[in-house]
Amino acid sequence: EGQVSGSWVETSLPPTMFVASGVDREELLGAMRGGTLVMTDISIGNVGQLSADLLIATYQMERVAFFDDDAVVPVVGADAGGVIRTSLELYRGNHGVFVLQQRAALVPSKTEGFCERMSKWLHASAFRVVVFLTSLPSAIRTDRQLADEGQQVSALCAIKGGGSHARVR
Repeated sequence: EGQVSGSWVETSLPPTMFVASGVDREELLGAMRGGTLVMTDISIGNVGQLSADLLIATYQMERVAFFDDDAVVPVVGADAGGVIRTSLELYRGNHGVFVLQQRAALVPSKTEGFCERMSKWLHASAFRVVVFLTSLPSAIRTDRQLADEGQQVSALCAIKGGGSHARVR
């Protein structure tokens, strides 16, 4: 469970979540509980990132937090409107929907630790639904999957405490 201290919220292990100026920490933590989180990663063609950017722009989502973790390459840059963006940011929309936008790659030797820390943050945040936007190269699909008209994707979620297997068409 996260602890509030000063202007930031720290979970039992990093990533550290810095709440944006003007955002009420307690209200944000409460809003995350039971909400829906859409997460992205760096993947083929940046499909997840572009999809998240479309959600953020279409629904005029508010940037409510920034994350710091030594496994994420630190990147800072300005978008087309001159707004400063960082490697890992949390946006809030209406109806309890959040987007965690990842704009920088993970350090390969630190990926496993990042996944463990992010899993702990997800559990502490108590989102009801987590949707992961990513993409895979078609070269890793099996012959059976290539022949399937439904273009299926199989995903295995191994979050501590259990797992689920879902077929998406």
